[in-house]
Amino acid sequence: MENSVRLVSLFDALGPVMVGPSSSHTAGVLRIGRMGRSFLGGDPEKVELHFYGNALARTYKGHLSDSGIIAGLLGYAENSPEVRDVLEEARKRGISVSYHPDYSSDRNPNTVDMRLERNGKRIQVVGITVGGGEILMTELEGFPICLRGSEDGIIFIADREFTREEIERILGTKPVSLETTRKEDRILHVCVQDTPPEAEKVTLLQKEKGVVGVFSVQAVLDYKLRNPKPLFASVEEMLCLAGEKNLTVPQLATNYEASRSGLSESEVRERIARIWKTMNESVEKGLAGEKEMVGGLVPRDSGKKLMDAVSKGKTAGGAVLGKAVARAIAAMETNACVGCVVAAPTAGSCGVIPGALITAAENAGATEDEAVDALLAAAIMGTLIAMKASLSGSIGGCQAEIGVASAMGASALVQLLGGDSKQVAHGMALALKNILGLICDPVAGPVEIPCIKRNGIGVANAFAAADMALAGLESAIPPDEVIDALVNTQQLLPAELRGTMKGGLCSTPTAIRLKDEWMRRITSRSGK
Repeated sequence: MENSVRLVSLFDALGPVMVGPSSSHTAGVLRIGRMGRSFLGGDPEKVELHFYGNALARTYKGHLSDSGIIAGLLGYAENSPEVRDVLEEARKRGISVSYHPDYSSDRNPNTVDMRLERNGKRIQVVGITVGGGEILMTELEGFPICLRGSEDGIIFIADREFTREEIERILGTKPVSLETTRKEDRILHVCVQDTPPEAEKVTLLQKEKGVVGVFSVQAVLDYKLRNPKPLFASVEEMLCLAGEKNLTVPQLATNYEASRSGLSESEVRERIARIWKTMNESVEKGLAGEKEMVGGLVPRDSGKKLMDAVSKGKTAGGAVLGKAVARAIAAMETNACVGCVVAAPTAGSCGVIPGALITAAENAGATEDEAVDALLAAAIMGTLIAMKASLSGSIGGCQAEIGVASAMGASALVQLLGGDSKQVAHGMALALKNILGLICDPVAGPVEIPCIKRNGIGVANAFAAADMALAGLESAIPPDEVIDALVNTQQLLPAELRGTMKGGLCSTPTAIRLKDEWMRRITSRSGK
């Protein structure tokens, strides 16, 4: 369909605003659950969750993926505090939930396969969490589909093919796009509209001769793909446009999103300003060190301890770097406590950009508008990376998360401190190529070890790359080619080093012991 192209939004690379611990495996799967709720028509009575391979199948408890899916099926948003306790809510409401992991499957390891029941109706819905909260709905009732969560409309199955004219007559409007897929003697019709379907139109369609199933499609994103042709799709194209139009990177970023989503430039900036506010709040909450982490594998006040050491002059890297790392850890501790954070570009890397940028802005006496400009520079760089590379640790390793976050952070710092468009781009490239090959090895499953403290190296790398770029140093490998190298490295990285809890730190005796302790704890907690 026309709007199925993965033209990444700024708010895919810098967002969603969510509760932790994982953007892919908590917020992303929640969105898949909300799509399932839309297809089902309300709260489920019975839920069977099937996971495949070595990502979700092994980490769904530590990442609260089961909670995220059920929260979505019950209609909650990504930033709802109810996510943490939603399984208990489902139990009290009599909703049956069962899990069916298949560790030997070769399907995409980020696949969520839901078998849902409501009022005697049973449906199968399949989606994939792409990374950073992005989703792709791939299957409905055995038919292939391609929806990314920004669509409204109606899907229906019939024993004959309906013409566009018939559909327009029934719905009273012209679909933005219409696709049909035949399976044996039945045909799936996917009708994407500008607005959510009206209930009476759904009822009319259900009464049509030959129709055997009707499913409402309601967007789970609050921004759409209005224009599938990108303003630019590479760093080189962006820099050329900057030279031709005499525009800054923040201006190009707002123009890009306005062209893509139909938002006004002021709306884009307002959303970025809200993201900046949430980032600051996530750091403040983490520095309080009072909340309980999901796994509890590490102390919950590491950010606070490091900030205290900075105030006493007991850090080797000085006050600026010390504060930045402390704030990065604090934001990650908020994430690990199921607090509200900004995926940047993921929840597992949510500390890098706020840690670096809040500290640099404080040190430079920057205004909020200047901080927003810096975030826009970070967002567009993350967007251009995400057009080619995965932002999921289980697909591309932690280089896809903290590596990309560090690159985005470097761009933000260069922009904040007066760098030009070319320097912003090379800040990204210098930071990204320094972290190529970074593996994803979450000990026991929760996003705690080594994720929380690993954000610190992302901060330090961002500062180093920004300083080099501001001094006029450039990456010998052009920025777009560095992104290509990231894709290449992701493809070559062994599966054991991509969030499977098999390699890296996960292979150590201590990690194995912690994993066993964690599994006993969650088994006892769930009564299974």
